[in-house]
Amino acid sequence: MIVVILFQKIIENKLKNMKNKVLDYIENVLEVPRDEYSGMPTCPFAKQERKSDNIYVDIITNDNDFIVCMYNFIESEKNSAVFIQDADLVEKDTKKYQNFLNNILVGIDNKKWKALCINPNDKLEVDGFNARSLAPCFLVLINNHKEIIEAHNNILKTKYYDKMDPKYKKYLGVK
Repeated sequence: MIVVILFQKIIENKLKNMKNKVLDYIENVLEVPRDEYSGMPTCPFAKQERKSDNIYVDIITNDNDFIVCMYNFIESEKNSAVFIQDADLVEKDTKKYQNFLNNILVGIDNKKWKALCINPNDKLEVDGFNARSLAPCFLVLINNHKEIIEAHNNILKTKYYDKMDPKYKKYLGVK
């Protein structure tokens, strides 16, 4: 029993420490307006979610797998989630893993959710700036699929993608 309690405390401390690092990354990297994105933040919608405490943060572990994290997130009734994962994937595997997670999401809540993976090993950059490389660890972002489409369509009306090379645009599905 004592071992279980100690293990739970270790997990709680790890989550708190990593959650702080992730929230710091969101605030100090993703929310900061950048010339590379025509004066817009790397993630134009992160600040609103963080400020309104609408980001659910959890850790994907062997005992707490992706599906468990998803159901805990859905129960939280927050708008978006960040799952911290101890993964060391090479760049070429990021998109494959993201597609794998999105295939799992098809069966959860009727295609409502979409996953986006942020891999610090990815070399994707905009005009020399690589926000992904600054992530504290491998992250799985979960957002409402409809809201992502609306946000994407709104960003297309701006100069956000102007300095992005064709490879990155293709990776993001920007035409």
